Amino acid sequence: MSNASANQKRGLRKVGLDFWLISGAEWLVIVAAFLGRYLLQFYQTSIWNLSQSFGMNSFEVGIGFALFTVAFAVAAFLMREFKPSQLKTVELISLPLLGITMPLYIVIHGYAEAYTLMTIDGFLSGIIMDSFMTMAGMASVEQWKRQVEQAAFSFWVSLALIVAPFTTGYLLGLGIRKLFLIFAVMAFIAMPFVAALRGRYSLKYMEAKGHTGKTSIMSLFKNKEYNRAIVAAFTYTIPFFIIMSFGGIYGEMLGLSSSTTFYLLSAMFVGDVVTRLIIRLKSPIQNKRIYLLFAVTVALVAAVFLALGSVSAIFLVLAFLIAGIPDGISWTLGLQIANTAFKPEEIATSTSFFSSSMMIMSALMPLVGYMISIAGFTTTLWVFTAITGILFAVELLM
Repeated sequence: MSNASANQKRGLRKVGLDFWLISGAEWLVIVAAFLGRYLLQFYQTSIWNLSQSFGMNSFEVGIGFALFTVAFAVAAFLMREFKPSQLKTVELISLPLLGITMPLYIVIHGYAEAYTLMTIDGFLSGIIMDSFMTMAGMASVEQWKRQVEQAAFSFWVSLALIVAPFTTGYLLGLGIRKLFLIFAVMAFIAMPFVAALRGRYSLKYMEAKGHTGKTSIMSLFKNKEYNRAIVAAFTYTIPFFIIMSFGGIYGEMLGLSSSTTFYLLSAMFVGDVVTRLIIRLKSPIQNKRIYLLFAVTVALVAAVFLALGSVSAIFLVLAFLIAGIPDGISWTLGLQIANTAFKPEEIATSTSFFSSSMMIMSALMPLVGYMISIAGFTTTLWVFTAITGILFAVELLM
């Protein structure tokens, strides 16, 4: 009985449900980060619908999605220039800026203004979320407690992945631009929780004196496990980003409503979050290669289902339902590798580069949109299924 109880406690710690071990400072970070992640998820899953409200075609939708996600990636990578002790100030500047810019979609009309806002907000979102990810490990000094608190952070914040698209689908009747106005309030609500990180709730783990936390990016690629994680990220994000960018447009063509698409996105992220929990319960995982191979296999199947969507909408629904699984595996294991396979002075660079690499394939979305406008969905999706297959083969041979 005692062994069962001990195992249960270890399981709770792995998924961040060991409530009594989590500090007050960590809970403040978790609440603020949940609100920030909600805004990021709402933004990423709504760009296609927002772009349509401006009359954009598939190519122009792809440009908008790429601008947002590439700006996010650039910001996340540049965040390594900040010291951990500066992150609270960074948050208190970035959050109100995001809260001010999001409602501007109500008053603007042109493509140029919309693209400018998407780029600015993508950059701000990258700053906000990368800062929160770092702050999540700064609430306690003890290494074991920091691991428990980071698990809690990952679990609770990941729930926003499900909640954001579901509430968007439910409230979509109000109009997508009005939702940007309504949800922008969350950025301001998050600010008091960040400001409260002082006194007994102050962040305790700061950078060592004289330590820059930087290293050469090229040196990271000497680690074979890290390379596998990067290739897996490149592979699965092709169908993953195609669904987030064009799944709604494709669904409408096949007879699905916009609200239904948001509900399917919510279901997709249920699979994502559940997979993250399973990976955490199984951790530490020694042979990560098997899991990464499974992730890219599911990604390839999702890409095939997407291409078969023109045969039946059922295949599109199936693609939605499984496309989140590779994200749950690759994101969780990739961060584990980035945080454990390198020296302390290399971790900031390894995590920032991995986070940025997750967004790189979004740069292909304008090309996807252009091909859709010229050749149609079916041909385009088969082309990118082939590209996914090539990356799958690379992962298999590594």
